[in-house]
Amino acid sequence: FPQLETNLSDVAAIKNIKATYSLSKTSWQGDPCLPQDFSWENLNCTYVDTSTPPRIISLNLSASGLTGTIAPSLQNLTQIQELDLSNNSLTGPVPAFLAKMKSLSLINLSGNNLSGSVPQSLLDREKQGLVLLHLDGNPKLCRFSSCDPKEKKGFLVPVIAAVASVLVLVVILALFLIFSKKKVPSVTPPNVPVEDVGHSKQPEPSFL
Repeated sequence: FPQLETNLSDVAAIKNIKATYSLSKTSWQGDPCLPQDFSWENLNCTYVDTSTPPRIISLNLSASGLTGTIAPSLQNLTQIQELDLSNNSLTGPVPAFLAKMKSLSLINLSGNNLSGSVPQSLLDREKQGLVLLHLDGNPKLCRFSSCDPKEKKGFLVPVIAAVASVLVLVVILALFLIFSKKKVPSVTPPNVPVEDVGHSKQPEPSFL
């Protein structure tokens, strides 16, 4: 029996990816997995039996001149196990849908211009040993949720307020000390003549 054509959802997904990145690979024509000896370059398929449509299980677009963001169409390759988008010029965040692709065991996004925080759900899968994640070579990409600008802002506001309060107290204390050290001008009492009792003038005796 002839081999069934490649899974239709996989075909639609890979054609959308081809259009998104304007890929002009000469072999990317017709059925991506068939004939088996002439499948599209840079991808691999599974061939269970002639009655089961082939599925795309790996895609290697490393150094393919990709620009823009990571294409949402990738999530429609529901059986893909390995995805390599390294050494391109991809920008934007690492999409959360990658963590929902349970078949993925390797994701290589190194050598791009991705930014923002890596989804925690994807980091959790890496920590559990479910996926091998390559992210090096993305200077603006952060593996920690604390890198989120919104969270940074939420953290900095109370810190700045506390520092400002301390500065105000210091200024008030300094002003208090300065004014308390100023000498209050002394008032000199007026000179009052003091009567010399011991040498008081006696009235002269009168001689009659």
